[in-house]
Amino acid sequence: MKRILFIDLRNTVRSQMAEAWFNQFADVWAKAYSCGTMPAALIDPVAARVMSEAGLDMRAATPKPINNALLAQADIVVMMGKDVHPGAFTPDYIWDFQDPTGKDVIHYRIQRDAIRQQVQELIVELQRLRFDSTRSDWIHRALLQRELMMQQMLCS
Repeated sequence: MKRILFIDLRNTVRSQMAEAWFNQFADVWAKAYSCGTMPAALIDPVAARVMSEAGLDMRAATPKPINNALLAQADIVVMMGKDVHPGAFTPDYIWDFQDPTGKDVIHYRIQRDAIRQQVQELIVELQRLRFDSTRSDWIHRALLQRELMMQQMLCS
């Protein structure tokens, strides 16, 4: 199973939204986690509210600090904004989402929808890569099976 790590500054809005969306859309082949470089004590209540409007419950989510174990277990690391200093890690993706904290609820909704779109695009890309890596094996097995069937037909 692939492990995706979304990193934010405080792990209260952007990365939590990305984690929730990814886990909503990804199949059993991947799971998302999130953390922050300077995590807050609580999830942003406005973020939880706008995600609830979209049918996702983030009320139980808690901000988590980045640590070596999370980084070591991650197959893919995504920084959620350019305000996040990578420090000792190298992200695979850097997304430029602005932190809506303290702004009007409209900003949260815009971020929610934009993050959803970006997460869906990431899932499509990862699925394509996953398919491409297995496709050559599948083609090889199919050719091998066809060859065996041809030999059986010739021997009969």
